[in-house]
Amino acid sequence: MRRNPQGMKLRRWTGMAVLAGLAATLAQAEPPRWTVPANARIEHLTAGIEDGSHSTDKEHCGYFKLSAEEALTYLRSATPIPEEEVHDRVEWAGCVVQGTLVSGKGKQRKEVTFVISATLAARLHDPVNGLRYLVCEGACAAKMNAIIEKYIRQEPK
Repeated sequence: MRRNPQGMKLRRWTGMAVLAGLAATLAQAEPPRWTVPANARIEHLTAGIEDGSHSTDKEHCGYFKLSAEEALTYLRSATPIPEEEVHDRVEWAGCVVQGTLVSGKGKQRKEVTFVISATLAARLHDPVNGLRYLVCEGACAAKMNAIIEKYIRQEPK
């Protein structure tokens, strides 16, 4: 069997060109944008077990609660991720805090419903932009874990 060095080089260059093109495409893809308006507030905030969750032990979720201010802190600190990454980056627990993020008034009023899981992942539903996902990592996770620890210490033993 004879080797063709020119053919091997061509395949190698073609493979590298494909990888370079793929890397350039991925680098150009911008992450989804998410910002919380300065005048935003939280309405209809509840904590508990998410509807449809398999867990039925309400006491199990008692430690996971957030005030409106803490939910805003989460929503301002968490990072949006593309839907393609949800399967690999998001774990979900049935213990949730859910509510509505509201900004503006009158005809300018905007509402985004959210569900924040005890795993510090979130789903947002915006009537304009549809379903979005957030993750809380790094400084966000440190901040939120400190808040959750505060609630755990307050739980009756």
